[in-house]
Amino acid sequence: MTPDELLHAWHAQQTAFIEFRVERVTAILAVLGDLQPEERPLQVLDLGCGPGSLGAEIAEALPDALIVGVDKDPILLRLAAETNRYPDRVSFLDLDLTDPTWLDAVGGPFDAVVSATALHWLDPAKLAELYLALPKILHPGAVFLNADHLYYDQATEPTLRALSEDIRESFRISAIEEGAMSWEAWWQAARAMPGWGKEATLWQERWADKSPTVKVSLDFHLAALRAAGFVETTHIFRWFDDVVLYARLP
Repeated sequence: MTPDELLHAWHAQQTAFIEFRVERVTAILAVLGDLQPEERPLQVLDLGCGPGSLGAEIAEALPDALIVGVDKDPILLRLAAETNRYPDRVSFLDLDLTDPTWLDAVGGPFDAVVSATALHWLDPAKLAELYLALPKILHPGAVFLNADHLYYDQATEPTLRALSEDIRESFRISAIEEGAMSWEAWWQAARAMPGWGKEATLWQERWADKSPTVKVSLDFHLAALRAAGFVETTHIFRWFDDVVLYARLP
């Protein structure tokens, strides 16, 4: 399997878990397209960028945008570097968002921060810390956009939680039946890529102690963003628990 084939398989595999992936991106691009910095390119930071899929969409839709992607997964970063179609405008950094020093390495200031299906890996305390830190690297008026599954609460919204999970599982099974790789199969293929032994070993080291994180609600995200100084904290897309949240600095 070539890197391009592996990336194509990633997109198919992700679509199996994200029912309206295209609609998510469309909403994000609409907001970014409305930002118009004077006499300079739009500066975008992609948190948990993975193989650079969202950054590539932004670069294609907004030809003047400069995108910096941040991730700590060595395999996904290798895939991002190998398949980067916009090397003059999209760059990637190997940084851990739970390490406060990432702010010093990422540069900026940025006009927008985006993330897709990534920040749920942070536990609630680290997520709140991240939101508190973001204004330090943002221009006034900068926006934050995060697309993710923000699950319904089992105690207070059990019917909607069960329904959304059933819909997602049905969608996943249908996508796999149509040829998408499962999560486990994709990662097995990625770790076996020829010449990627260093990344596979580092992947094992970095994720050896990974444990499930506590999932938080949309309300938690919005409250944490307000506490960090963001305004207009809301969402711009929602399908059951699949949400694109939005916030803006004054």
